[in-house]
Amino acid sequence: MKRNVMGGVVALLLTGHAAFAAVQYEYFQTSRSDVRDEPAADFNARALIDGARSRVEFISGNTYPPGTYVISTDGLRKLLFVDPTQKTYTEVNSLAIASAVGTSNIAIGNLLSTVTKLDDVKVIAGIPADHYRLTMTYDITINFRNMALKQAVRTTIDKWTTVRFGDAVEAAFSNSNIQTGNTKVDELIAAETTKIKGFPLKQTIQVVTINETGPQPVGSKLALPASRTQTREMTVTAINEAKADDSMFRIPAEYRKIDFADQINKSQTQVLSTQTSSQ
Repeated sequence: MKRNVMGGVVALLLTGHAAFAAVQYEYFQTSRSDVRDEPAADFNARALIDGARSRVEFISGNTYPPGTYVISTDGLRKLLFVDPTQKTYTEVNSLAIASAVGTSNIAIGNLLSTVTKLDDVKVIAGIPADHYRLTMTYDITINFRNMALKQAVRTTIDKWTTVRFGDAVEAAFSNSNIQTGNTKVDELIAAETTKIKGFPLKQTIQVVTINETGPQPVGSKLALPASRTQTREMTVTAINEAKADDSMFRIPAEYRKIDFADQINKSQTQVLSTQTSSQ
């Protein structure tokens, strides 16, 4: 669950860099799946964006302890997840993760995307926001050992955006330039993050995945559902220009670094333990 939320945080920051000044905003995010054993994730957070520098503080929710925060000073190339209660931090190299995705056995095909501007305008956090809908369909094949898992995916993204804070999306990518090296995967990411301009004050994402492999891959005991629906919704509740303090992007000298792999293994163990006890 933590890795999924990390992806959500990164995605929001990528669509949230301001082109001209520091911006601070608070938002609420929820994530849901119709898979029985996949827990829901909810959190409130406060974000500060200052060019290539960013900080997200988790205020409440079931994802991270309140007070935990994520900082970056290089356009999201390196993320530092900080836990003040334990006085520890974990460094996540976004470029290395992207490279691992690019060299994995993932194939994307038949990508189609369309963007439509809808008529409804909402006032969100006191700011009028235009409504855009991005629809993407594609096929994905993941080769795992001797199995090829094939899925058809339909993603629908609704964004209510404002241009008041500059051309946020292009500014973010000029700072981070994070690519996987897999042309089709990068094309998919670009379609999702660059086709709708402006700062998102509200965003809903629905991903419907249709299993085309069959109920059970050959040579495997793994049972696959016929379909899976994942939804994520983010709403900004307050936003304003702010003054960034350099200290907000520094980790206290006495904090201890924790290896990222150790954190992932711990998280996986906790998830497995929770699933077993809940069945």
